Amino acid sequence: MSIIVDGNRIAKGIFTRLRQAIAAHHLRPHLAVVLVGSDPASQTYVRKKQEAAGLIGIEFSLFKYDENISTQKLVNEIRRIQTNPSLSGIIVQLPLPKTIDKRLVLNTLKPELDVDYLSWESLGKLVIGENSLVPPTPGAILEVLHSHKVPLIGKHVVLVGSGDLIGKPLTNLLIQMPLTLTVCNKETKNLAALTKQADILITGAGIAGLIKARMLKRGVVVVDAGVSFRKKKIFGDVKFEEVRLVASLITPTPGGVGPITVAKLLENTIINAKAKNQRSK
Repeated sequence: MSIIVDGNRIAKGIFTRLRQAIAAHHLRPHLAVVLVGSDPASQTYVRKKQEAAGLIGIEFSLFKYDENISTQKLVNEIRRIQTNPSLSGIIVQLPLPKTIDKRLVLNTLKPELDVDYLSWESLGKLVIGENSLVPPTPGAILEVLHSHKVPLIGKHVVLVGSGDLIGKPLTNLLIQMPLTLTVCNKETKNLAALTKQADILITGAGIAGLIKARMLKRGVVVVDAGVSFRKKKIFGDVKFEEVRLVASLITPTPGGVGPITVAKLLENTIINAKAKNQRSK
C-alpha cells in the first residue's frame, strides 16, 4: 500500500514556521504579483497565493494588465513596481500571452526580488551553486522527499520534463547531490526503459497520463509536479490510480506538490525580507 503525500498538511507546517519567523524577526514581508490577461488557471493560482499570504501575514499587491499590453509597456510597469522600497519579492504569473517576450520580461526582475528564480541572473547563480533561494516548485519537490525521509544518496532519480519552472532548475539542484540523475522529456525515445530504472521518479512535463504503472518498478517513489487542464479539471503527469498500486510513495494532483509550492514561494519572500532587514542594520 503506497503512502499518499498530503501536500496541504506539509504546507500548513511551513505556514506555521513562517508565521513564527515573521513575529520573531519583526518582519514586514511584501509580495507583488504581475498578472497579464484573464486565464482562469492563472487567476486561480494567484488567488491561492493571495489567500496564503494573508494567512501568514505577508502584504500582497496584485497588478493586473490587459492581455494586449506590449512587452515594452510591461517591462516599464515591472520596473516601476520594483521601485517600491517595501517589496520583498515580485513574480510574473506564467504563462504570458504569446505576443509578449517572456524572457525579456523575466530578465527585468531584480535578482534580490526574484522569488520565483526565473531571471537569467538567478538561474546562473543556481547553476554555479551560489543561489540564496530555492525555486518554489523544485523546493516543494525536495520538501516532499525530506518530509517523508526519502534517502537520496546513491539513488537513481529520473526526471521527466526540462522546462523553466521545474526541469531546468531542479536538474541544477540535483546534480550537486550524491545521486545518479537521468533527465528525460516528451521526445525521449523508449521513455519507459528509463523510468523503469528509477528509484525516485519526478515529473514536470505537463502531459496528462504520461506515466503509467507498467513504466515503473515496484516500490518507486513518485513525485508528480506536472500540471495540465482538460475541461477545467486539473491533471498530473501520472496515472494516479494505477501508479499508486506500484509506488511506495506518491503525490496526488491536486493536493500534492501544488500547496507546498505556494508555501515555498512565501518562504522565499520571507528569506528576502530577513536579508533586507540585515542589510539595513
